[in-house]
Amino acid sequence: MFRRATYADAGDMAKIYNQAMKPGIFAISQIAPDTHNERISWLSEHQEPYPAFVYEIDRTVIGWCSLSRFSVRPEYAGVAETSRYIDENHRGQGIGKLMHAQLVKTATKLGFRLLVSRVNERNTPSMKSANVFFRQVVVLHEATCIHGEWHNDVWLWKKLR
Repeated sequence: MFRRATYADAGDMAKIYNQAMKPGIFAISQIAPDTHNERISWLSEHQEPYPAFVYEIDRTVIGWCSLSRFSVRPEYAGVAETSRYIDENHRGQGIGKLMHAQLVKTATKLGFRLLVSRVNERNTPSMKSANVFFRQVVVLHEATCIHGEWHNDVWLWKKLR
């Protein structure tokens, strides 16, 4: 079940986000683990029209997703970037697709015109999930360094209106 993320979820969200840093996952390029306080600060920036959601099973947070500002430039006000992270014990169960559907539905309701998403090319499960909703528009070759190795970023796009 989806619900809006609250400050009380910050610890669970940081834990799940940090799992994405593990070798072989290729989900994020961040070098240092996220902290509870950093996630609190991040959540304070995710108010309307940029909500964050958690996904729960039996009142346990097993994933989270969000809409974020794509750019501070005013001409991009109708564009939001999506993010989604799933606990390592619950991956491969279709939750990523549920998250994409939740974000598309929410972004449409909030009046966004476009959604964009960035996925590391080697993150095959995330690419597979994203390709159901998004269209690949560009590959930035060797754009991010993860564990000392350069990787390609794939940017995906979805027109909402």
